[in-house]
This record gives sequence, structure tokens and C-alpha cells, in this order.
Amino acid sequence: MELANSFEQTAQAMLLTRGDLIKVSRKTGQNIMVLRTLVQQNPEIRARYQELLAAEMQEKGLHIAERIIKMAELQEQAFGGMIEDPTTGDMVEHLQDPKMVIELSKEISRLISEGKGTNISTKAAVLLASKEDAKEILAGFLDS
Repeated sequence: MELANSFEQTAQAMLLTRGDLIKVSRKTGQNIMVLRTLVQQNPEIRARYQELLAAEMQEKGLHIAERIIKMAELQEQAFGGMIEDPTTGDMVEHLQDPKMVIELSKEISRLISEGKGTNISTKAAVLLASKEDAKEILAGFLDS
């Protein structure tokens, strides 16, 4: 049990240092040669590190997609016209703000660029794409 716990701690430390065993040895106080041997002889440590890394990447990918959708919603509001007040549900007139549209467009572009290197699981991508608003917002953004 203690050995499995040690493996988990090593995998967690590898996640924090992005797999840099020298930094892991400094954090854990282990000798680097002993640590390298431990990781080589116990492939479950590296497998656990890869699981943790994949989970973090998926979370980050979803977070970026959610931020893009939020920025696209804000951009739609900045275009002006009648919008629904989220607190009351009434339709209210909203003035156009071209400067905000441009700034939001820059932020959306930055987020898309940031997200290009991030993998999202198939299930998460299907869930995201199945949301009607997401399709409409992203289609509206690409058409503008």
C-alpha cells in the first residue's frame, strides 16, 4: 500500500514538473539516479503520469471551448439590437459597441489559437458540438 502511494506521489510530482525527473527529485528529496531507476522499473508510474496529463489536457480543452463560447455570446451582445435580459428574461434594446466587438474578436482568436494544440476527448467534443447555441455562435463568428 505504501509503495502504491509512493508511485502516486511520484506521478503527481511528475505532473507538476511536466515529467522533469530532476525537478521531481528536488521536490521529493529523492536521489535522481534512484528515482530514474524507480520510474524505469515501474512502468505504472509513467502510465499514471500520462493519465493525469491527459485528464488535465481534456479539462483545459473544455475550459478553452467554454471561454470561446462565452466571448462569442458577449460579442453577439456587443453587436447591439434586442437581447434577452438574463435577470428578468425581458427583451431589451442594447446599443452597438464596435470597439468591444473588435476586442472580443481578438480575444476569441487568441483563445482559438491557444486551443489548437489542446486535445479534447471525442465524448466532450460531441457534447460541446451538440449544444445548439455553440453551433450558432461559432457559425456567426466565422461568418463575420
